[in-house]
Amino acid sequence: MKKDLIAELGRRLWQAGNAAAADDAAAVDAAAADQLDDLDMAYAVESATRDLAVAAGGRVVGYKVGLTAQPVRDTFGAAEPAAGHLLADRLLEDGEPLATAGLFTPMAEVEIAFILGEALSDPQVTAQDVRNATAAVAPAFEIVDSRWRGGARTLPMLVADNTNAARALLGSPVTPPASADLAKITATLSIGSRTVPGSAAAVMGDPAEAVAWLARHLLRGGRRLAAGDIVLSGTLCAPAAISAGDRMVADLGELGRIALDVN
Repeated sequence: MKKDLIAELGRRLWQAGNAAAADDAAAVDAAAADQLDDLDMAYAVESATRDLAVAAGGRVVGYKVGLTAQPVRDTFGAAEPAAGHLLADRLLEDGEPLATAGLFTPMAEVEIAFILGEALSDPQVTAQDVRNATAAVAPAFEIVDSRWRGGARTLPMLVADNTNAARALLGSPVTPPASADLAKITATLSIGSRTVPGSAAAVMGDPAEAVAWLARHLLRGGRRLAAGDIVLSGTLCAPAAISAGDRMVADLGELGRIALDVN
């Protein structure tokens, strides 16, 4: 019975994420989340959505880490961050605008993307191991969105919905030295006249720590970070609401700038 429930919730969330029109009729009723017993079940639902995407021709190209700021973890009563997967067809090309037609309540986050040059297979992987295994980093936008009607109210709801992963755009990659202190990177997100400041130190003290957590988390579940994987390590800025007509620009100092138009 629980296996059937996991499959059904996964199907409904996956369908909502692929709806042509993101409206209340397409969103998943939050009452369905009452049947989510715990995080293990929530991650099983997330896996079900991933399997459906792959069966439909999708390709997993990496992962995202969410809840990397302690105040946000406190809001959800989370003891640790949360993880989701990234699909190739959800990555925007340089110069491609973000279409909001299939999104419910999109928010923009500014992140540092890690592109791995080596696999991370040690259950005790550290932030320095991550730095050593990283081929490049890049400024990135992550667009988060909830397929639950009214948004995720609980941690299991968030996790089951792929930790709100929706779209992403990577900027130009930079090859940092293994000793680079990414925690010192600051960011400014500009959307029209709005500006949102941010800091990489808000991401678990150091974005490499978030990637190390992800590596350990995946290994506990029988998966691992492989060479070539992309990891969105967590937002430097508070998520910002976006809508059609917006132009977003993020300046991450020595890591460069990234821009995205919203249609």
